[in-house]
Amino acid sequence: MNATRSMVLCGIGAVAGLAIAGVGLFSARGTATHSVPPEDVALVNQRPILRSDFVTQLESETGETFDQSTRAEKLKVLEEMVREELLVQRGLELDFAETDQSTRNALSTAMSQQVLAEATTSQPSEQQLQQFFDQNPARYATDGILTVRHLVIPLRGGSATGQQMVKAHEAVTALRTDTPAEAVVARYGLTEPRNDGDEFYFAARIHLGDPLFEAALKLKEGTVSEPLLAADGVHILKVIKNKVPVPLTFDRARLQVMTDLKDAQQTRLMQATLKFLRGRSKILVATDYGDYKP
Repeated sequence: MNATRSMVLCGIGAVAGLAIAGVGLFSARGTATHSVPPEDVALVNQRPILRSDFVTQLESETGETFDQSTRAEKLKVLEEMVREELLVQRGLELDFAETDQSTRNALSTAMSQQVLAEATTSQPSEQQLQQFFDQNPARYATDGILTVRHLVIPLRGGSATGQQMVKAHEAVTALRTDTPAEAVVARYGLTEPRNDGDEFYFAARIHLGDPLFEAALKLKEGTVSEPLLAADGVHILKVIKNKVPVPLTFDRARLQVMTDLKDAQQTRLMQATLKFLRGRSKILVATDYGDYKP
């Protein structure tokens, strides 16, 4: 009876031991897994990106604490770390050494330079330069300059009352009869968000926003727009100066064309390399970063 009991207990012990060993085997670091361990933020070909490293890099780049950082900032840093891991792994395939973080940075940089070497050192032909110039005419022109007075009747809720629209039309009439903008602002209770004088087109677009900037470009110098209704107010534009860009000749733009063409070639090469590396890699991301698309 005791012998039988001993055999049963031994059998149970053996089965339990095998089960424990099996769990250890399939959960050990380096074995394939379809989930991301809690201490990691992602796995790239089973290589971990540690949460601690992720937090450190995020706070270093943003100058903010992890909790203060936006979701967009976190996803940007995660993309950078996945990109680095892909390049590091490729470098290791080519027998580069892997040691500390400074070496990883150097390795990632070295791989990037190797990928871009051909575009960096090669000299485009005159035909390639001319073709790039012809395909991108908007890049090669003098800077446009815009001077505009921008007056606003602020709104709440995005809708203007009849009285506000009457006021806006009276202000337009006054501006068109050469009443100074300062006097119109005071008389009709308008606001002027900013008055920066002459601005390059790109700066004016930033300050005005795309819809108002495009409306300003349609006005001749000295003319005033009709009241322009937007969600934040009724806007009135008076264009003082509009110096439109003048296209450059190929000879004047040649050096910039050379730089732009090489930049475009390098961008295409890097995108193609990363697409290739991602396509052959298995990248797993923690569930709380499921909105990151490798």
